[in-house]
Parts: sequence; C-alpha cells; structure tokens
Amino acid sequence: MRSVPAKTRALQCLLIAQALLIASPVTTVDNLLTAPRAVGAQAVRADLAATLAASVPLLTSLVPVVLVYVALAVTTRSRGSLTAAGVLSALGLLVAAVPALRDATFAAEELHGLALALAAVSALGLVVLAWPQRTSERRGRLGRRAVTFVAAALLVLAGVGAVGSSIPSAPASALLSPDLDFRTAKPSETFAANLPAQNPHLAPNPSSNIHHDGAMSDAYFDREVLDPRSARVVRRHLGGVCASIMFDSAGRLVAVCVNPTRVTLNVLEPDSLELLARKQVARRPFRADFATNFAGGGYAVLDDQQQVVLPTADRRITQWATTNSTGEPEISLVDEFDVTSFLTEGEGINSVLPDASGYWWMVGQLGSVGVLDPRSGKVSRMRFENADIENSFAVAKDGGAYIVTSRELVFAEVVKAKPVITWREAYDPGTRRKPGQTSRASGTTPTLMLDEHLVAITDNADPQMNVVVYDTATGLAQGDRQICKVPVFAKGRSATDNSLIALGHSLFVENNYGYNLLTATNGRSSEPGLARIDVFADRTGCELKWQNHQIRIPSVVSKGTAAGAIISYTKENSVWGVDAWYFTALDARTGEVMWRVRAGSGPMVNNHYAATYLGQNGSIYTGVTGGIVALVPARAR
Repeated sequence: MRSVPAKTRALQCLLIAQALLIASPVTTVDNLLTAPRAVGAQAVRADLAATLAASVPLLTSLVPVVLVYVALAVTTRSRGSLTAAGVLSALGLLVAAVPALRDATFAAEELHGLALALAAVSALGLVVLAWPQRTSERRGRLGRRAVTFVAAALLVLAGVGAVGSSIPSAPASALLSPDLDFRTAKPSETFAANLPAQNPHLAPNPSSNIHHDGAMSDAYFDREVLDPRSARVVRRHLGGVCASIMFDSAGRLVAVCVNPTRVTLNVLEPDSLELLARKQVARRPFRADFATNFAGGGYAVLDDQQQVVLPTADRRITQWATTNSTGEPEISLVDEFDVTSFLTEGEGINSVLPDASGYWWMVGQLGSVGVLDPRSGKVSRMRFENADIENSFAVAKDGGAYIVTSRELVFAEVVKAKPVITWREAYDPGTRRKPGQTSRASGTTPTLMLDEHLVAITDNADPQMNVVVYDTATGLAQGDRQICKVPVFAKGRSATDNSLIALGHSLFVENNYGYNLLTATNGRSSEPGLARIDVFADRTGCELKWQNHQIRIPSVVSKGTAAGAIISYTKENSVWGVDAWYFTALDARTGEVMWRVRAGSGPMVNNHYAATYLGQNGSIYTGVTGGIVALVPARAR
C-alpha cells in the first residue's frame, strides 16, 4: 500500500475541518434530505426567487460534502484534486471574511469565522507546497458516478416535495430534539382585563388582523390553550410566509401569504389545514430587501363584511371576498382603490385599517400617512419628513390613529376629511439598526391598554431598549405624557421587532436581538429574553415584574391569553447544529415555560416575523417561511 505523505494528511484534515466549520454534520444531513423537497414544493407553489432561496441550504450543504470527497481524493495528489482543494479553500476563506456569508456558518457565533479562516489559509499553503509534486492520476469515473448518484437522489427528493402538501421538516434535527417538553397545561393565574373596543368596521375581535383588534392588544380574552398531550402537529406548504392569518365567520383560516414576487390569499380548514380556496391576488416587484420588506402584503385585515382588505405593491387598496353567494370558499375581487396620490416615489404601503368613523388610515414606508374615504374614493395625506414607518398602527375607539415613526409616536385624527396631528411624543431611536430589526426605529406597532387610557411602544435606545408607556388624555403638554420608561434585557443585546402584549395592567415584551434568516441556522438562534412590565394601578409609573433570560424567541409575534398563558414560537441554541422550532407556552404570572411542542425542523418552519394565533378550540397556528404550522386537537381514535 502506498504511503501518504504527512503534508497530504494535513491537507486532508484541514479540508475536513473546513467542512465541519461551514456546516455541522446534523445541518448537512438535514439540508441534503430536506432542501431538495423544499425546492420541489416551492417550484409548484411559489415563484422563481422563492425557489432559488429554498436551494441555498442545499448549496450550503453540498460544499462540505464536496470538501470531504476532495479530502479523500487528494491522496493521489492529482492536478484535479489539488485544484479542487485550492478552489474550495479559497471559497472557505471568502466565507470567513464576508460577514453575511460567515453568519451562515457553524463556526460563526463562538469563533466568528477565525477557525475557518485559519483552516482555509493553511490548506491553501499546503496546496501550493504540494503543487510541484502533482500527479496525472485521475478518478474521473468515480467522480462521475458520485455526481450522477447525488443528482438522481436530489431529483427524486425534489419530486417528492413537488407532489406533497406538507412543509418538509428536517429528520436529523427531529431525531435529536424532543417532541414534547411538558410541566403543566394550566397557568397559575388568570388576568382581569378590559376587553378592547370592537371597531364597527372590522371583523369581530380577535379575528380581524395580525394583532387581533383595533387596539393591537395581541391578546385573547375568550379562549384557553389546548393541552399539548392531546394534540398533533400539522404543516401545510403554501409557498410563502403567511404572516396575516384571520378567522372568518365560519371559523375557517384566511391566510395572506407572501413570497418575493407574489401574494396569495388562501382559505383553509382549521383542523387539517386542507386548502379550500387559493388565489394570487397581487404581485410584488423583486427587491434585494424582500426578506424584511413588509409592504404590499405583510399586513392585511378582515373587515365587518368578512372581506380581506389588502394593500398592494402597485399602490392599490383591494377588497376580496373569500366565499361565494352560498357561503362556500371562493376568492373574488370586490373593490379596489388607487391611492397613489398619498405616496412618494418608490414608497410602498405597509398597512391599512379603518377607524371607528369608517375612514381607512394608510401608512407608507417613507413616512406618508393617508386617509381614504371608501364611500367617495377621495384620499388626503400628511407626511413625516426624514422618517420611515415600518410597522402597522392602532386605531382608537372614538376615531383617530396611533402611529409610530422612526422618531416619534403620534396620535392623529380626521378633521374635515384630512389627517391632522393631535399630539406627538419623541422617543429614543438609538444609534443603529440592531440585529433582528428591519429598521433603526421602534420595532413595535403601538399597543393601547386599559380602555385606551394608555398607549405603549418600545424605543430603540442603547445600551438597552425600553418599554415606554404614555397617557392618551387630551390636553397634556408635549413631554408630559410619559408614564414610565423601563429598560429590558441585556445591555448591548436588546431589540424587538414585534408588538407588545397587553393584558390588564400588564405588558409583555420579547427580545429579537440577533435574528435574521441566515443566523437562525446551524443550531443558532437569537438572544434570549421575555419580560413582563406592570403599570401601577394609579398609572403613575411601572415596574418590571419578571424577566425570563433563557427563552429565545427569534422573531414571532407572540400572543397572550386572559387565562394566563403566553403563546410563542421558540428556537434554542444547539452545539450539535440542531434546528428545531417549538410551539411554546409560558405562565404569564411567572414567566416560566409550561410546555413546548416541536413544530418542525429546518429553515422551512422558521416563522420569519410572522405571528402565532390561537383558534377558538385552543389550537395554535403560526405562519412560517413555507406556509403554516399548527398544533391542533388529535384525531379521535
């Protein structure tokens, strides 16, 4: 047997080290088995951009596989194997040097790519040293067979994904993570809470929008969470992130799902997630920031006529019926309004909501605010210069809207059919766009509480984000509205891009610092944190009741119940590279985890800023990058 020189053995070890640092073995196996199915599923239900995005995990995992194969081949010191070793090591060095690429590697968090860079540079050096002793030996036939086998396997898996209706879930991560962690199904305390006012132009609370009601409470007052021990997980592939999920009068799910260039409206059966009706209702121009651009489909509402009101990327407000004259699921356009006049060049519409008087308020990404009279179609506007608006807004029970820009919280009313600012309060916008945020600003939609006497947001302050509560009373001088300002989470590692939950005197806020699509892979998650802040009974201040420093909530819009539970969607760090996502219930009194159920594994079950919802029977629904995952009652035996 021919001996292998020590330098060649060292090169082999460095190539294998690069493979392990780029992706963990668990992630590699998961992506090889799951990503082709995701590509096939996206190809038949999504657009080209979403299909290509689904292929990224596959490409990421093919690199370590090829590195291992080349490590085996370099024992021949052939020209081809050394060339491949040099090219792949140069790629490894590039990945280590570029932050956006480095963040997707297994080595990123702890070693920040240093180990990968050292392994790549050392391998390049050994390739240079071995090059003069290269041989002409070839392994072309073996290489071609390997490529043919891998290509055939990937095509078969893509076909399986194309014909299936479930979201592909990663098998290795599933084997290495528990299905259920259970302590208790009953919260320790209920919450006495003022019910949010019913907006007469929205579907009955809490079914009208991503934050439930006009007050944006993100709370349920009429239902409890199901017992996870008698529940099952269902996943439905819909080809896009389903951020806005509403419930029609028949209890069916009405979901607006968005991918880079298309928006679809879907009607689903609530227990099986069977697709009852589906229609593409808008197009979106492809943008480099499609993953964090919520305009033209991220927000939608269900109105009092059970029609979906949806802003589109081509500057229209559209109304869609989801049933026909006999009440059967069928999607059709009812009306549309061109609202271009209230927007500036290149500005998209983030959200639209009717207020109590029937005017539709609209907010644009670049600071434009419009009011549409749907009876006449007339649009009026105002604009916040040098400011942007990245989230939705709240509407008051007596008319008017609470809007948070990148600089201030504003309350505006309609006066003579035009929006007019009634009061405004500046907040601390911080010094940077923090990891996990879509802009340098408050990440929250304003939340009204205590019969709309108070309104709460978060700021973007450094070193710590604050929960800030304001008095909504008329006649107060600017600067006198602030009730309290409470810092939360670790210094230098606090940010949120989701609205607060309001239950009675209590507010709940989550930490999303560190999240993005790339960093939620290879066993990594976001910074931990969930906190409860209580407003004093006399409304003179607030106190921090508890902080959970273990729970990690990458980006979901969590929800609360008056029964005493907080419902979230979590992902823990894993040194093995496990990417498991969980439906998670916490006790609102203590912040302790009650239970968690694995919703699935891998990138297709990442919620990516979508919300979690609670059905009338206690079922949980979460929008994810591939569609919807649900925890529903188990089938009767």
